[in-house]
Amino acid sequence: MTMKTAGAITILRLMISCLLVAITASGFVSGEKEIVLDNLGNPVEFHAPYHAYFKRPGADALFSRYGSPETSGFSCPQRVVLIAYALVLPIINSQVTFIPTSSDSDVVRVSTELKIRFAFPNHCEEYGYWRAADSSLPIKEIVMTGSESSNDTTFTIKKIIKKSGISYQFALGSADKPTDIGLDYLDSGVQRLILSNYSDFNIRFVPAPF
Repeated sequence: MTMKTAGAITILRLMISCLLVAITASGFVSGEKEIVLDNLGNPVEFHAPYHAYFKRPGADALFSRYGSPETSGFSCPQRVVLIAYALVLPIINSQVTFIPTSSDSDVVRVSTELKIRFAFPNHCEEYGYWRAADSSLPIKEIVMTGSESSNDTTFTIKKIIKKSGISYQFALGSADKPTDIGLDYLDSGVQRLILSNYSDFNIRFVPAPF
């Protein structure tokens, strides 16, 4: 083996090592068109209710409705938030379903375009479809005032592989032009979902009821 060849192999090994370190540290998107799995390893199905949860140090959290005269000044829920388990009352407020936009499959796949809505309306009888709020403000939050037929309620699910395992993330928009969804502090134990170029929370799905 020549010194030139040996040097090239060494450089290639260093590049692979750096790539593995980066993947392990920050995770990467993978698995386009793969079936999305729940916490039991079963396919996530369209129209079935699930709890979407974020496992974080100290307190796990669920995606839920948020809004009442006591908490936000709203008479009915409007925001989509990530909220600590202890604050989700009743738990039914956190059940979400996925509705296909064009897929004829019964199961949810990575990068498939879909709608997200809360499974059960409350006394306000809201539609519950997630969308990005119309706002001139730099922060655009995810609200639940969309409808099944509107064009601004399309989401996709991304698969994230980390050292800790496989999880998922939501993104707004079509599969070829997704916008990441991040978190913004709203209240104690409550973070609202916003459009963001930085997303550092990973979702797992639990069939409902628990």
